[in-house]
Amino acid sequence: MNKKLAVLTALGNIFIGLGISILNLSSFGVDPFTSMTIGTSNLLGIGLGVFQMTFNILLYIPVLYFNRKALGIGALINLFLMGYIIEFFMAVYAMFGITPATFMTSLPLRLILVVIGIPVICFGVALYMDCNLGVSPYDGVGPVVEKLTNGKVPFKYARIIQDILFATIGFVTGILGNIITVGFATIIVAFGTGPIVDWFQRNITHKMTGQSM
Repeated sequence: MNKKLAVLTALGNIFIGLGISILNLSSFGVDPFTSMTIGTSNLLGIGLGVFQMTFNILLYIPVLYFNRKALGIGALINLFLMGYIIEFFMAVYAMFGITPATFMTSLPLRLILVVIGIPVICFGVALYMDCNLGVSPYDGVGPVVEKLTNGKVPFKYARIIQDILFATIGFVTGILGNIITVGFATIIVAFGTGPIVDWFQRNITHKMTGQSM
């Protein structure tokens, strides 16, 4: 295994977690998967790291059964550590008295957090993808659905359905747990980050990972 790519894929996951934690501060929602894990873990009184790791393991079983190529160090970092990475950054903010409630009365600051958080996530995704060291459990579901339906449900439609389902669960559990997990930032992350990820790949992460242009 290429040690440089292993380090870079770990760095990519850290940036993803950092970006998600910044979005969480905005109270304008996070990505669909994290909205579900934050909402459900909060409702059940379970730590995000523990819940997300457990859920990822269960989700990864069918993904690996149908696609062994999905396994890799990048996938394992995402599977076991992403929830803890998000929790770590939230704990650091809390040490300085910074929580989502801190920004609730300031719309401009909340929008600034979204403007910062989304590019940070996109950079992390671009770096993680360019390293090509495995697929996260959530990202691995769409290709499996496409394979099982013999292409009748293409990946892009499977992913849309998947995002809507998880965002809905996140919204409901968030409401029940009196927290905000879904908002306009959720929609942007789910459907509007492709061009930003592509820009980072073409201009930065391809060079970092040695990928051809």
